[in-house]
Amino acid sequence: MIELYFLLYRIPKIMTRLARERNRSALGWTLMAIGAWLGSEVLVGVIFGLIHVIGEEVWGWPQQPLGFNPLVYIVSLVAALMSFSVVSRILTNKPREEILPSPPPPPDFQSSEFQKLD
Repeated sequence: MIELYFLLYRIPKIMTRLARERNRSALGWTLMAIGAWLGSEVLVGVIFGLIHVIGEEVWGWPQQPLGFNPLVYIVSLVAALMSFSVVSRILTNKPREEILPSPPPPPDFQSSEFQKLD
């Protein structure tokens, strides 16, 4: 439930605001942050799964240890929050595009000083 709140509401809201402030693509940065979130959760799940399979085969761990699933869930949420934080900090460090005043008009060389001498 926490993931759905972040993936569908909080991440798009934060990344859209940051991207628009910096004149960047809101959709692109939102998708990047969501991809980082999901990728880190999957990576943590795969790593814990591999550790558990190796532990079963090598050290004789039980197949479903008590408290293993909540531990994996909590660690994957922490990793997802950290990955989102990294992406948002990268976007935050991008410079804001400032609207600069327009340059002065070009000089006028048709003034009386520069008329042709006959």
